[in-house]
Amino acid sequence: MSALVATTRRAALIGTGSYLAASVLWGLNLPLTAALLEHFDPFWISPLRYAVATLLLGALLAASLGVPQLRSPIPLWRVAVLSLCVAGFLVLYNLGLHRTHPMTVAALSAGSPVYVAVVSRLMTGARLERGFWAATALTLIGAGIAIGGRAQAGIPGTALATAFSPRGGEVLVVLAICSWTAYSILAQRWFAPETTQLRRTYLTTFGAMPWLLLFWAGAWATGLVGPPNLHPAPLPVIQLLVAAVFCTALATVAWNTGVNRLGIQTGGLWQNMVPVFAVLISLLFFGVQPLAEQWIGGAVVLAGVLTMQWQRARTARIAPAE
Repeated sequence: MSALVATTRRAALIGTGSYLAASVLWGLNLPLTAALLEHFDPFWISPLRYAVATLLLGALLAASLGVPQLRSPIPLWRVAVLSLCVAGFLVLYNLGLHRTHPMTVAALSAGSPVYVAVVSRLMTGARLERGFWAATALTLIGAGIAIGGRAQAGIPGTALATAFSPRGGEVLVVLAICSWTAYSILAQRWFAPETTQLRRTYLTTFGAMPWLLLFWAGAWATGLVGPPNLHPAPLPVIQLLVAAVFCTALATVAWNTGVNRLGIQTGGLWQNMVPVFAVLISLLFFGVQPLAEQWIGGAVVLAGVLTMQWQRARTARIAPAE
């Protein structure tokens, strides 16, 4: 039993570190993407980032485990479905952001633990972990405090109500989060347990490229976006490389590792830490001053995540005695 407890604690430590790394890197992604969107349209930037991420992940995989690992150990149609979920998340989220207000997107994203729980239940039949709803309540409250404070500061007067009025993109944002959740679950289910998270991430990142190019071509053909920027300045290129390497490639490997060790329900809670880290990173590197509500909201969200972690550790301690 002591070995089981040690294994559980090790998995919890690795999973927590992985989710923490993914949350920090995705927090960095928010201000980086805001800067990149001044030079690239939201549909063109995705295949650029995924092309760089694919090269990096492929090189790491070949160097560490050998070139044969670049081949898929599962049927290609499954890789295509997984990759479509990844590309679908990016496209649906971009369209949702295009058709609604950023404040609405932030508010909807705060509901990630709930969407994740519903999708997980439908796909796996898994029961919610003990303490899930208490932790979810804290993360929702914390996210609400942070979003409300930012909205009040950035949107004067009656414009606040306009920001949260339906514009047609709300459903797309929710579907985007559900698409990413489906990918996270299937990436663990469809590969053999011994398949490394690096290999899973590489295959689905590589597979997402054709989908992303197809979606971009459709957006260009329908006039949703203009011609691609093929001659960016040096600074956007550096920002693009940083975003692709850290926020796309390494962050997804870390996320998949977290899902493997702690499950997708815990990941849904960690997703609400992303805007918290985005605020901290913006303060340190982009000169953006956070509001008091953002600090308070972030602390409440973190309390929710830690509540879930504490409950999991408590369950692991009790189990051997039963």
